[in-house]
Amino acid sequence: MSIRLLKTFIAIASEGSFAAAADKLGLTQSAVSLQMKALEEEFRTELFDRTLRRPTINASGRELLARASEVVRLYDQLPEAVSEPNDLAGSFTFGAVNTIMAGVLPGALRRLRNAHPRLRARVVSGLSAELVHMVDRGEIDAALVSEPPAKLDPDLVWTGLYGEPLVVIAPKGCEAKTDVQLLKELPFIRFSRSAWAGRLIHKALRQRQIKVNQSMETDSLEAIALMVSRGLGVSVVPLRPIADPFPAPLVVIPFGKNTVLRSVGMVSRVGSAHGKAQDVLAEMIRLTAAEYARESGVQATGFA
Repeated sequence: MSIRLLKTFIAIASEGSFAAAADKLGLTQSAVSLQMKALEEEFRTELFDRTLRRPTINASGRELLARASEVVRLYDQLPEAVSEPNDLAGSFTFGAVNTIMAGVLPGALRRLRNAHPRLRARVVSGLSAELVHMVDRGEIDAALVSEPPAKLDPDLVWTGLYGEPLVVIAPKGCEAKTDVQLLKELPFIRFSRSAWAGRLIHKALRQRQIKVNQSMETDSLEAIALMVSRGLGVSVVPLRPIADPFPAPLVVIPFGKNTVLRSVGMVSRVGSAHGKAQDVLAEMIRLTAAEYARESGVQATGFA
């Protein structure tokens, strides 16, 4: 029996169809169908109900799915199990929100690859809430996200890595002098409240009793910065600790006298099989954020 067939079977279960699994795995739908026929022949039983328009996993398939997931998990751990104590190997999958993907993550992954060349990291992107749900469902091993606004399920754990101060960004040449003037007098381009960072910004505005004139809302930090640079409004965003946090020249001033931080960290499952790899990735994130903060002058705050 091939592990590859089991991985394809698991992909069908997680994606919901042969076609979606084929897209995820980079295969044709006919190749996926042939693999599943081979798997059924191997076990001498049907794993799908093909009387429906879309083949659906039947009772036998559901029984196999639970065991197959465990077999694949153990198989993926074999390289790490036989490697040297300080040399991580194997593969693990984690998610990251776009602001981290385009921020500290590339540098952290470079550090990780140099330190552990036999460790393969696969990255997926998404919003914080979506990625945490994927961790909870076992689809990914960990997620690099903003701090959750509510308590996590008992099976999940949050580890803070660093903090980004909230700042006000405005077009070059604007006349307002203070952050409050900017936010009250110019159209407001909001960081989407579907993102946890956006909810943090919304809460901070309410706490300071600043009423804004919202003109648009998006979850793309790059789009917000570009809109602001073209004179379309102002915004409140987290200031990433990288050399060029914004793609265009802007006025950047603190958001209030008391710094409000967007906390960035990792959500993982308690007792994760990839705990060592996740710990190493977390440390690489911390080191990279601290290095970038020193180079850029951004006052990013680290967490122990």
